[in-house]
Amino acid sequence: MNVNNLRAEKQKGENKNFFQIDLLKAFMIAFVIIDHGFGYTDRSGLGTELWERMAIPFFLIILGFNMGKSFSREDNRSLKSLYSLSYFKKKFWRFLFPYLVFYIVSTSIGFLIYGSYFPETFYENWFLEYIIFQRSLLEGPGNWFIPVLFQSILIMPLLYYLFTKKPVLSLIMCFIIEICWHLLIFFYIGPVTGVDDILREIPFRLVVFLYLSAIGMGIWFSQKHKIFSKRNIFVWLLFPISLIYMILWDFFGFRLQIDGADLVRGDYNYLTFIYAALIFLIVLRLLPKSPKSIISKTISPLGKATFHIYLVQDLYYVILYINFNYVWNSPGFGGLVNPFGIASTDLLTNIGLLTVNWIICFSIGIIWWYFEKQLLNLFSRHYKSN
Repeated sequence: MNVNNLRAEKQKGENKNFFQIDLLKAFMIAFVIIDHGFGYTDRSGLGTELWERMAIPFFLIILGFNMGKSFSREDNRSLKSLYSLSYFKKKFWRFLFPYLVFYIVSTSIGFLIYGSYFPETFYENWFLEYIIFQRSLLEGPGNWFIPVLFQSILIMPLLYYLFTKKPVLSLIMCFIIEICWHLLIFFYIGPVTGVDDILREIPFRLVVFLYLSAIGMGIWFSQKHKIFSKRNIFVWLLFPISLIYMILWDFFGFRLQIDGADLVRGDYNYLTFIYAALIFLIVLRLLPKSPKSIISKTISPLGKATFHIYLVQDLYYVILYINFNYVWNSPGFGGLVNPFGIASTDLLTNIGLLTVNWIICFSIGIIWWYFEKQLLNLFSRHYKSN
């Protein structure tokens, strides 16, 4: 048996699915639905930075981890083989195709909602935002993540290639590039004091460089994710700094600023990604990779349908925001966005409303993912038979 056959046999016997990853993705998308359900509620001092606001950092790390594992299984080493037609085909059907469906549906609903006001949505930056960054006409919470995801698809093969050559240097460069991008926003935008500043800053926030350290750590962990490995000791060393920063940010309103301008923009950054990275390693260490149980069979579809659920909640919430905006903007509102327009501060009521949001978003997302999967399998079998 030659080397290629041995490699093929090894890959055939290897279970490429990680139950831990599916479980993390299921929890994180549930946290996204919680986060966007808060709407305009003031969340300062609730500790949300330490749990539900960690969804996006986890998704970014998982994005790098999954791509690193995928490339390593295929044993691609050259840039030409990494940037293959099959790679882009997989990404098209995995991400771009469902997004195109979402884009058509959301924009069509946007036409119906905006009506005669539709032309006013196209101001001077319409080409940059709607064409380059692919913002849909009916943009909901979390839509900003889509252009970041698509950009990651373009740079991921290059990142993986660099990590196979100079892993330590590549990881360091991911952090340096992200820090430099934060500094660029700091010097170019300065303090954000009004709507104009926010609009100027938005395009910078839609660039993948602002989240590169998380993706880089994901690729790094895909090569070796043992929590007590010497190569991962940097996570342990930086974790206390990350934790202290997040506590100060959430509970005490601390910001790294100079003359009112943030040196570090937002709460998705290299100082918070480390916190998510350590939890990521702990989950991979404590939970089994391939448990034989009903729970794993239930969790697996949730993990695989995460992107579809993400798109569903985006459209779901923006429709609620538009229809019940007078409720969420009312003085002292502290409830949860819901399809009934109920504004309640009662804990049990809001738990029930949150459950409704989960059921709606999860159900539609999973059904969409399942039927799309069956349809693509049908086309694939038909294509092969011909």
